[in-house]
Amino acid sequence: MKKIIQLSIFPFGMINCFLIKGKTKHVLVDTGVPNSENKIIKQLKMHGVNIDDIGLIIITHGHIDHFGSAKELKDILKIPILMHDLDKVALQTGKSMLETLKSNHKLWDIVLKPKIVNDTASPCFPDIVLSGNQEYDLSIYGINGKVIHTPGHTPGSLSVVLEDGSAIIMDLASSGIFLGGIAFHSRMKHPPFHDNLEQVKKSINQILSLNTETFYLGHGNPVSRKSLINYRDKFLKLQ
Repeated sequence: MKKIIQLSIFPFGMINCFLIKGKTKHVLVDTGVPNSENKIIKQLKMHGVNIDDIGLIIITHGHIDHFGSAKELKDILKIPILMHDLDKVALQTGKSMLETLKSNHKLWDIVLKPKIVNDTASPCFPDIVLSGNQEYDLSIYGINGKVIHTPGHTPGSLSVVLEDGSAIIMDLASSGIFLGGIAFHSRMKHPPFHDNLEQVKKSINQILSLNTETFYLGHGNPVSRKSLINYRDKFLKLQ
């Protein structure tokens, strides 16, 4: 039985969120773009998940394609939201953190950034706020793993690392073509935006130091340790 279920907000893994199955409760990681709540719940039910068994929502960072339906799912599921202090302003205002949208290709400034700038989600407040490098133990949900601070994509980006070697790293990297997914699933690439490439590299090194083998992405399908190392070495060559 899979511990991590990939939920596609856009087809072919272009935008993903995830469910981590726990022995006592499950944890939802990210909530997609605005108006994704019904799509997420439908997919959960298709996987045989009772939504009453979900105990927490983790929002990994302050871009609207990851927190867009947080308020709606919080109200439906009646559960808390966890987020990092450095990104919580996005959830509270319903707007992406524009200062972090530093494009990795000029194409994204034309076709994607204007939409992200204009999109608005329903504002809400996180119930559990991590600060600095504070970690959050998921054992309360019957999950052998933790939430850690992995800045770079945004200042408050979070990742989830499980003891079985799996890690949900969302937008520290992407795979596939275009936004992510679609085809060539092992092809590593930058996500459309990164705030600080040096911090991204440090965070990837941190993740790799934790005996991780499989990495789940916000844009694209899961990739291997070898693929993530190739991404680091090819795309994050810093002076």
